[in-house]
Amino acid sequence: MILENENGLLLKRMDHLGERDWRSDPCYKIIFSPFGRGEYQTPHGDISIDQHAFFIFNPMDAHKQLLATREKFLIEVHPSMLQAASEQLGIGEKEPEFSLISYRHPLIRKWMAFVRDFLSLNEDSDPSTNQFFLENSLTQLSVMMLQYGTGSHQTEFPSFKSQVNINIVIDALKESYREDWTLDDMAAVARLNKYQLAHLFKEEVGLSPYSWLQLYRLFRSQSELLHTNQSILSIALQHGFNSVASYNRLFKKVYRKTPSEFRHIHRSK
Repeated sequence: MILENENGLLLKRMDHLGERDWRSDPCYKIIFSPFGRGEYQTPHGDISIDQHAFFIFNPMDAHKQLLATREKFLIEVHPSMLQAASEQLGIGEKEPEFSLISYRHPLIRKWMAFVRDFLSLNEDSDPSTNQFFLENSLTQLSVMMLQYGTGSHQTEFPSFKSQVNINIVIDALKESYREDWTLDDMAAVARLNKYQLAHLFKEEVGLSPYSWLQLYRLFRSQSELLHTNQSILSIALQHGFNSVASYNRLFKKVYRKTPSEFRHIHRSK
């Protein structure tokens, strides 16, 4: 099923789930994996999208679908929709660049499930009904992408309510994110053993606890990176990184560019 208009499209299909051609589209593309792992190839390496996780491609990001499990579900959003939502929400970043990471967020998961169910029940409905639904869905999704998608517009990792043990750990990490943390330290806060914590955290968030902490540090650093003239070294050390080299490595992984390149690009917009 494909619904489209000038602001974007919604695609839900059960066939052609194997390898496809390379694409590079002038839109934001959010891919949700409802039943199992999805695999995409990019010029910088492969990307895995776990079940119930989502991933956002930026406009003109080259990518190639390798695998979708049982169903391919995606929505394309024209940049003008994100720009309008950004203005309404008072976000300074008019052309957000989403980070190249896949993770889980319960509100994104619930919204995607609702949209999929609606389409399944109304596949044979009056086309005008589905078009009206698409238009409103694109507006809603634009807001949710800005609120819960990680990227250049964020000052920290998007929050959500989870299991009590995970919430306690996340709150503690946010409060002391500059400190050195081990998995044992995190497990002690959660009152779990480290193996239980690692499993529960991955199930809820789609990331390991340490990966979440490093990404939180990175997003907290972005404000200073974009709005001050502090050195990259100073920003890295102030936000809990052990060295500027580790900060640079994570930035390259998340944005495919160095902090200096990120600063230059987004200051010039």
